[in-house]
Amino acid sequence: MTKVRDLMTSMPQTIGFDISVEKAQTMMKEYACHHLPVLDGGKLVGVLSDRDLSMARHGSANIKNEQLVMDLMTDTPIVIDPSAEISTAIQTMLNNKINSLIVRSEGGQPWGILTSTDLLRYVMDKA
Repeated sequence: MTKVRDLMTSMPQTIGFDISVEKAQTMMKEYACHHLPVLDGGKLVGVLSDRDLSMARHGSANIKNEQLVMDLMTDTPIVIDPSAEISTAIQTMLNNKINSLIVRSEGGQPWGILTSTDLLRYVMDKA
């Protein structure tokens, strides 16, 4: 059976919690990614998604240049073990209505990320 480690992106781009939202948007465009694990001193403290940015842009509180990643990030990222079955990852994403999971590592550092795009590629390769 396929495991999370087989499909995840190892060592994803990360961003600091005290970096500007503007910089986060630039990074997402530059690296063509939709999720950035958020770190504080090397420790995982959240995840910022393009959906977080979109909701802020279209919500009542428009993104301001001085806003920081910590203002918009999800501060309780869902973490999964690299040995978990893909079906478990899919069910976790569906249950939580999210599009990414941080893959567990030692010491709280993000070891990888599994996204809905990774899962869709897997399904297409099997079709």
